[in-house]
Amino acid sequence: MDILVASIRPVVYTLLFSLSLVFAVPVGATVTVSGPDDASAYFPLFMPTGAFDERGLSGFEFFVSGTTGQFNSNDQYVIQGEDTNETQTIRNDLGGAELLSVLFDFSIQHNLVGGRNFTFSLTNTVTQAESVLCWGLNCEPGSISQETINGFAPLYDYNGIQVQVRAQDVVGASTTVEILGLSGVTLTGSPLFDETVTLSSPGTILPQDAGRRGQWFMADDNDLTANEWELFGTVTLNRPDGALTNRTKVRLAVDFVRNESLPFVVPEPSAALLAAAALGAIVAIARTRGRASS
Repeated sequence: MDILVASIRPVVYTLLFSLSLVFAVPVGATVTVSGPDDASAYFPLFMPTGAFDERGLSGFEFFVSGTTGQFNSNDQYVIQGEDTNETQTIRNDLGGAELLSVLFDFSIQHNLVGGRNFTFSLTNTVTQAESVLCWGLNCEPGSISQETINGFAPLYDYNGIQVQVRAQDVVGASTTVEILGLSGVTLTGSPLFDETVTLSSPGTILPQDAGRRGQWFMADDNDLTANEWELFGTVTLNRPDGALTNRTKVRLAVDFVRNESLPFVVPEPSAALLAAAALGAIVAIARTRGRASS
């Protein structure tokens, strides 16, 4: 056992030192804003599924659903990965078609004090009703929270935030979003998003993809993982059809993304991988000792 401890100790020290370098990022470091008329930040992004139009690693969504009594009746989501399903989401049903044309305040926070979490809040400015979803530790009392989603703690291998504002396929639909700020970091680049998107709005990524506009916030040095931050603004969803079908065609989506040419935190090995590595180290040491004694 003493040999095993002695052999592992340098690896542990190296790992701790590397982590200290990773998180030694100055508070208020720079995040570059681009879009909605410049999509250059989009094309270098990692594609987790290999699909051109799927660059999100995890994220948040708000859309109005007119259905009731089923998973699809939910309107607000925190999503682990790409799929919006019961296993990979924290969600809440805020109501039905009465939410249409209502101004909501929204907030997405990265909190570190007392435990790391992502918190997604929506406040109905008419009723003042607030819904708070939280993924991680030390979530605020009264929030709908989970420490993990689908077995995953809040991700940190991202270096950007993608905002997608959508109004497609539903005649007469529109989505109005005003981003008021991203606190905790220093912003440079384009003005913050402030538009009403309709079916005829030119697409940001592809002009012919009308009704889908977006903006990106890309960090230059692990700024978003090392700092507490808050993305906040307002959103209004309008559609005349009762929101019974094509629910996600009129929405606000905010995703974490990664440009691998910029610094990002490499995910830590899973527990299974660590166990396998430890077992491998023990076997290797045993074989070495066996050869030495033979």
